[in-house]
Amino acid sequence: MSEFHNNLVSLLPQLRGYAMTLTRDRAACDDLLQEAALKAWRAQSQFIEGTNFKAWMYCIVRNEYISTLRRRKNGSVSIDQVPEELFSREGDQDFKVMAKEVMTAMQLVSPEQREVLVLICMNGLSYEEAAQVIKCTIGTVKSRLWRAREQMQKLLLGDERDDGKSVSDQSGSSKSRRQVSTDAGMEQSLI
Repeated sequence: MSEFHNNLVSLLPQLRGYAMTLTRDRAACDDLLQEAALKAWRAQSQFIEGTNFKAWMYCIVRNEYISTLRRRKNGSVSIDQVPEELFSREGDQDFKVMAKEVMTAMQLVSPEQREVLVLICMNGLSYEEAAQVIKCTIGTVKSRLWRAREQMQKLLLGDERDDGKSVSDQSGSSKSRRQVSTDAGMEQSLI
């Protein structure tokens, strides 16, 4: 097999996570990833050896996602429609509660900031790679990441958002991550 093929195959799991973050739908994620991989395969002669393959592939996925949105002109999918097993591990209640809080908070962050947060914190891209993917300066990437982290911290620690609300547990009361984890532990001990 060619080096291009090996690089593409080894990057598919990370690209799938990124595609799932963009689409928030399993079927749409698979379609997006398949189209992006096909486009990359067809355009492999355009890839310049020695450049950043990872950033090149993330650009293809992002551009294909934008093209798909333009073709469909659809609204977004609710986070509740994404299978929970994609965001948490089985068996640990505290982890599930925190994962749900993080996903809820992620939906409250602006799309531009969320994209940078996902690229850098979840997918491990460098500032330079993220800047190449979203076609902006490194300073813009750093600024969006800082703002996203600040907003996530406020949301997850129970501070008020701009509209006066905070991330809530299922009963609707505002709690910090630590309080929810303690409540979940108390609930388990009562069972």
